[in-house]
Amino acid sequence: MSVCLTEEQKRRIEENRQKALARRAERLAEQKNGINPNTAAVSHTKPRPTGDEYLQNAQLPSCAPAASKEVTATTYIPPNTEAAGANLTTAKTGFTAANREYTASNNPRTPVEGGYTAIDTNVTAGRADLTRNLPQDSSTSSSNFHATRGVCSRSEKAGAELGNSASNASRFYGLGTTSGMKATAPTPRTDGRETMGSEAIPAKKAAAGIKGRCVRHSEKRFCVEVGYKAELIAIFKGIPSKTYDPATRMWSFGLEDYPSLMSEVQRLPNVTLKPLEGMEDIDIPTLPSTASGGANVNTLLTMLNNWQRKNATLKGKCVLVSRSRFEVDIGYHVEIIGLFKQMSSRNYDMKTRKWSFLLEDYQKLMEASLRLPQVEVEPLPRPVIQAFASQFEKTSLNRPEVPDVDLSAVDSKLVSSLMPFQRDGVNFAIFREGRLLLADDMGLGKTIQAICIAAYYRKEWPLLVVAPSSVRFTWAEAFCRWLPSVNSNSINVIVTGRDSQSASLINIVSFDLLTKMDKTITSNFQVVIIDESHFLKNVKTARCKSATPLLQSAKRVILLSGTPAMSRPAELYTQIDAVRPSFFSRFHVFGVRYCDAKLMPWGWDYTKSSNLTELKLLLEESIMIRRLKSDVLSQLPAKQRKMVVITAEGINAKTKAALVASAKQMAQGFKSKVQEKEALLLFYNRTAEAKIRCVIEYILDLLESGREKFLVFAHHRLVLDNVCEELERKNVAFIRIDGATSSADRQALCQKFQFSDKTCVAVLSITAANMGLTLSSADLVVFAELFWNPGVSASFLYEEGSGIDLSMSC
Repeated sequence: MSVCLTEEQKRRIEENRQKALARRAERLAEQKNGINPNTAAVSHTKPRPTGDEYLQNAQLPSCAPAASKEVTATTYIPPNTEAAGANLTTAKTGFTAANREYTASNNPRTPVEGGYTAIDTNVTAGRADLTRNLPQDSSTSSSNFHATRGVCSRSEKAGAELGNSASNASRFYGLGTTSGMKATAPTPRTDGRETMGSEAIPAKKAAAGIKGRCVRHSEKRFCVEVGYKAELIAIFKGIPSKTYDPATRMWSFGLEDYPSLMSEVQRLPNVTLKPLEGMEDIDIPTLPSTASGGANVNTLLTMLNNWQRKNATLKGKCVLVSRSRFEVDIGYHVEIIGLFKQMSSRNYDMKTRKWSFLLEDYQKLMEASLRLPQVEVEPLPRPVIQAFASQFEKTSLNRPEVPDVDLSAVDSKLVSSLMPFQRDGVNFAIFREGRLLLADDMGLGKTIQAICIAAYYRKEWPLLVVAPSSVRFTWAEAFCRWLPSVNSNSINVIVTGRDSQSASLINIVSFDLLTKMDKTITSNFQVVIIDESHFLKNVKTARCKSATPLLQSAKRVILLSGTPAMSRPAELYTQIDAVRPSFFSRFHVFGVRYCDAKLMPWGWDYTKSSNLTELKLLLEESIMIRRLKSDVLSQLPAKQRKMVVITAEGINAKTKAALVASAKQMAQGFKSKVQEKEALLLFYNRTAEAKIRCVIEYILDLLESGREKFLVFAHHRLVLDNVCEELERKNVAFIRIDGATSSADRQALCQKFQFSDKTCVAVLSITAANMGLTLSSADLVVFAELFWNPGVSASFLYEEGSGIDLSMSC
């Protein structure tokens, strides 16, 4: 855009032009007459141009005494000129520095410091554009090109006006200027090129902060005149009333969004916006800084109601990846990436190509993403926000310490028998107010921990214990052992429906009989223990329907399970709902988040899994404590495991032919799943027949090697019968527990095995004796067969207090 000159400026320029022509004519006349009095003082390297040439080239004399230097400058257009809509032109000008200027006189002249300058109107306009677009250093003048010491006093006014215009433009674009009129010396550049003061033309905008201003656009709208910055544009696009004008390349907004826009801009350290005229006194809300955090949990919960976007073209979700960080699983979008880069705690994983942040940045990130209409980010679920509320306010990498509980009111025999990790489990339960899922690995003493936790709340008894039918009497014996203060007559083991009509101090019932108990009696239990709580995994079963209301109304709920989810996350929902009913309003909410629920033609499929790390963190932070055997190995006796490979020698021809035929048929495939399952079951039964002889030989070898007590697990009755027959023939003492063994007999057989001083072998069914039996006197377990579900097969490997070797034969 050309600079408009006033009539006074044009008149003075024309006077300067005429005087310059006159002086030139006088010098030419002197040279023609041979008069050159200053030949010794001044020597020109080339003939001086004529007056017309001088005006056409627009060469300005410099006040510097150095030799002439010609510089060609191309106008630099900063990035922010696009937003401001400036119509800038490009001009090339040459600058020639003359050593001296002389007055037009016949006498010898002395050099003067100043001289007259011939200025053309078009050239002046071009230089004004050039000067306005050149970034200025704080020590230089914005008008060094046309307001130097070599300019005559008659042109000072015009030069000053032009300089003021350029200075205003520089201030608008956030470029530092000074009012001084001194010429600057060459300054070095970081890229290796030399610059001449304000003549330096950088390749890109300086790293200094960007300055802009808010300008009234209409009665109800305002526009922002500022340079380009990716983070700033991302904020603009998040304002609901935004409008972009491609012609002027400017953003405008409604006045109602002025406070929120200014509040967002305050977060950018290198951007400053001059307030809108007349709105300087508006109270701009200040967002909390990343360092201080301070998220409001109620605000986070409110975000769960309005995060969905109908017109979103990109969808993602937030996932918890640790106690201190969450991850955003989303595709590429320039606006959301620009938003991510504003977070100081950001971290980009090159392998997973995902961004993660501290939890204290969660609120700011979600608030900013909600202003992007084309991006939909699913927030963290309500249970995560509730469980990690303190982490959103101020993130801590360390888990808070659970205080030690005063157990002076509990029987000293029980307290002194607790191992250190078991004492930690009791502390965790009391810290969680007696509502928890104790999911320690098999054999880590969940029973003794549960009894200690229940004894701490003894004032709230009567106590109800719900356990599998086969271990009811085991629980009764454990109470008598660990709580000597409790009279054995106060322990009621409910065996039939008639027993359920009366409640004692301690009541032990099976899952099946729980459905027959009087609801008026069950409502009185404030402390409830559920052994093998994974039995409640199916919400449609009668046992789950009868147990859930009881657990939700009880004040203390202690769930015990070494395998809370044996197959899929969906099995955890009923246990979570029993301990914390407020976590998930219904199963579908849980299924969509953690079961990768998909809508199929026949309905919703919840058999898969998703976000398992988040689910584990949520459970450990709120309701679950789980220690594996490897975590507390130093506090337990050492165990060893080995696999024994056997060959099917001695198998009869009929069995061998059946196995070969079944293997070929399975290799060819089946037309339906039903046929495949039938063939697999048949093959499984045939393998039992093939193993019998080898298993018996292995057991006899163990007896001969000096093994006195060990356990033998099998699944098929055929294997159990053959093993018992062989032991009886060898006169080896043994006990047998299978599905036909009553609960009372189980306990008696276990006592016989435990306290027997002679060699004894326990022959056990995998499905009937995989839990609730204390056979810690054995130092070896032999698995003659494996079951379909590995969780069932391994459930008896580490019973509490046992130090055993595991020998697996298959």
